[in-house]
Amino acid sequence: MQGTRAAACCAALLLVFSVANAAASVPCVETGAHAEAVQRRRTRRASKKKMAERAKEGRVAEGVWGGAHLRVSVTGEGAHLEFDCAHGEISAPLHLDAEGRFDLSGTYTREGPGPIRIGREPSARPARYAGHVEGGRMTLSVRLEGADSPLGEYTLTRGHAGRVVKCR
Repeated sequence: MQGTRAAACCAALLLVFSVANAAASVPCVETGAHAEAVQRRRTRRASKKKMAERAKEGRVAEGVWGGAHLRVSVTGEGAHLEFDCAHGEISAPLHLDAEGRFDLSGTYTREGPGPIRIGREPSARPARYAGHVEGGRMTLSVRLEGADSPLGEYTLTRGHAGRVVKCR
């Protein structure tokens, strides 16, 4: 009988140790103060991510925007514009207001067909680039400084190379 009791006792101890080891390998459920701290960290990370996205929304998205007769390459420092028979530069970041609009000064340089005569290189003229961005679509108006009417109004799509036919 003592052998049976000893065997039962040993079996019970083995069972207790195996349950304890199994419980140690199972991940614990977050409760109480620890769970609250973890949730606060997750909320802060999500908040920072949203703030970064909003900051990006305050600018025209970098990359190529294109449409009929115009391609705009936007960078963090400004933009290069390629027209059919001209090119332009904006040397300031394209910040948007609360309604998604921008109005920036830049330059506009006419190009012509054929070779350029020495001493008659095209000169850059001051221009205003005013636009509105909504999602992946931009409307842009180009006006030379002092002019009464715009040179052109364009609709551009983000990620589209556009259709520019250079003067020959």
